[in-house]
Parts: sequence; structure tokens; C-alpha cells
Amino acid sequence: MPHRLTRWGLGLAAGLCLAQAPEGPRILRPADQSALPAGPLSVIARGDEKSQLLLDGKPLEAKRPFATVLTATLAPASGPHTLTLATAGAEQKVQFFAGPKPPAGFQPYRPHPPAAATCDTCHAVKDGEWGFKGTVLSENCFGCHNQKTFATKHSHNEETLAECQLCHDPHGSTEKFHLKMTREIACKQCHG
Repeated sequence: MPHRLTRWGLGLAAGLCLAQAPEGPRILRPADQSALPAGPLSVIARGDEKSQLLLDGKPLEAKRPFATVLTATLAPASGPHTLTLATAGAEQKVQFFAGPKPPAGFQPYRPHPPAAATCDTCHAVKDGEWGFKGTVLSENCFGCHNQKTFATKHSHNEETLAECQLCHDPHGSTEKFHLKMTREIACKQCHG
């Protein structure tokens, strides 16, 4: 019989996962140490009104679908790169490799959602803030993913399935199934 996650376990999982994904400014896509194919690359970051994206130290022209969200599409040359999100008080850097034959340590990046989706597929401005359209992320996820099929593939109860982002990164990941961490680590956060 599959383990049922209690409300206490769900709260613990939320605390553990949220500790790994702080709410402040950060690069959401691509993930650090990702290997990407040659061609266009979609960059997404959350910052502040003065945040700036840089590629290898050079400023990028970024769009702002909302004041605190930066997006850019670029086609970097083959090789290693550093993407930087510069904010008023700090910088976040992500290393990635574009093109064939990435060196050791770089993992294939799996973007999510598919290219046909846009920011407003899942996000909207609510009460002056940019956030998910639904009250919980799964309301957006099940707009594309079949909830009945998911329930047969996952051993989680509906409470846990309602908070997909506890373990999955909605913008993509270097892990299978868009997990925020390896499956072994993700499962042990609640299942010991």
C-alpha cells in the first residue's frame, strides 16, 4: 500500500522544497549546470524593477511581461556560458553549456512547458502581483496534464498532487520528470 502523506508531512515537504527554491530574485530557466542544444534558448528570471540579465558579462535585452519578471530569447555560441541576474543587492549566476558534446558535470536540460505555451498560459496578475492563475499550481498543471492519468502514475494523494511545485520545477529541470532534485532525494524528503 502506498504511503499516504499527512498534512504534517505536506507541510514538512513544503518547507524543505521551498528552502531549496527561495522566493527572492533568481534565474528560473535554464537551470545551473545545464547542457542545451544549439539554437534558441528561452531565459526566464524573477527580479525587481531594476534587475538586469547578463550573458558572459554583457547585458541582454530582456522583455518584462510584468515588472519583476524578465524574459529573453537568445542563441548563444557553442560552448560554456555564464548567465547572471544582477539585482540591487546581489547577483545570481547560472553556468550552462550550449551545443554538442558538453563537458562532464553538465546535464541535459528539459524545458517545461512546451514551446507552444507562453507565460500567460499559467500566470496572471492578481491583486497587483504576478503569480499562478489558480489558487494552487495544480489547477494550472491539470489544464494540460490529465489528472486521472496522473493519479494512476503517482502514488500521492490529492493533497500532495495539488502542490506539484513542491517537487517539480514548472519551468524545467536537468532531472527527469522536471524534478527539482534527484528522484531519490525528492522521495526521501517525505518518505524517509
